[in-house]
Parts: sequence; structure tokens; C-alpha cells
Amino acid sequence: MLLEQLQWADAVVLGPGIGRDENAERLVTITLEQYDGPLVLDADGLNIVSEKLELLSHKKRIIVTPHLGEMSRLTGHPVKEIQKNLIKEAMDFAEKNDVVCVLKDFHTVTAISHRYTYLNMSGNNGMATAGSGDVLSGMIGALLAQGLSEEYAAAFGVYLHGLAGDAAREKTSATSMMASDILQGITHVWIKQGLSE
Repeated sequence: MLLEQLQWADAVVLGPGIGRDENAERLVTITLEQYDGPLVLDADGLNIVSEKLELLSHKKRIIVTPHLGEMSRLTGHPVKEIQKNLIKEAMDFAEKNDVVCVLKDFHTVTAISHRYTYLNMSGNNGMATAGSGDVLSGMIGALLAQGLSEEYAAAFGVYLHGLAGDAAREKTSATSMMASDILQGITHVWIKQGLSE
């Protein structure tokens, strides 16, 4: 059943909500070994891979989206060291593992293996809320499914996510923002950017 679904999928987002048990480990392993399309690896998917980094070598079209704690588990580097060297840490991980690395922080860094690095300036501190990263990985996955390259889907997804967070802050506030507010902000941004056609 899983392999049939993977053959059908234009893109996969792997990790949010799957947990870390044996079934989740099997899901991550099978998906990374068998799926040939573009894939976003987030949340528990990253936590599972942090103990088996060799799984990344099975995949060539992957975007990892760690926050600082997840990046610390992936690299073994302390969070404070990562935070001081966001761009270098993202670039080093992207190059070492041949992936696109979206390192989430106040200003998210998108590093493309052996190529470019983007520093996102949209967004606000209210976006540091439960589920915000899941919204981002879903946005990137949706852009991949529409045919955007991994590089463009990651950088553009991060930018749109930040704009959606800014739109959400205008309707609520940074202190009360929830992931569902960011979701609602996506529609506003999509229309404002002229992307609704």
C-alpha cells in the first residue's frame, strides 16, 4: 500500500506527527529508500534520521527543515554554536549530505548544496509557535507538487510562510498567534502577491 502511494505522489512531506516508534522508523526508511520524487523531511522524520544519517544518501531530491534543536541532533553541534553560525551550519550540512537545508530561526536560512544560500527576512517572532514548522513543510511540499524545483520551492516557501506570518500578526498579534492563523494568512498573501489565478 505504501509503495503504491509513493508511486502516485508528486511530492512527499515526511515527519510531522509520525512519532518515533518502530513503525515510524520503518516508514521513514522505506520512504527514503524507495521514493524517487521530491521530499520534505521535517519534525520526527528528522529526529529518526539524526540517528541514521546514512538514510540521506538514498535520496537526491530532499529538503530538510530543522529548527535549531533538530539541527543540533543532526550535527551533534550545540544549539548556541549553530545559532552563532546559521549560514555556515546550513551550508555545511547541505553540502555534506547533498540536500537543500532550511534552517529555521528568526531569519531562516535556505542553503542549496554547492550553490546558493538565501536569508529570509519575512516573518516575525510570533511564528515561533507549535505547528508553524508543519505549515512551512506543507507549503514547501505543495510547491514541489506543483513542479517547482527543490531550491525554488524551499526558498519561495520560506518567504511566503514569513509573509503569511506577517499577515497573521496584523489580524491577531505576535503573542497570540497560532499555526492556524498562519494558514489563514496564506490566502491573504497569495491574493496580495497576485498568485491566486
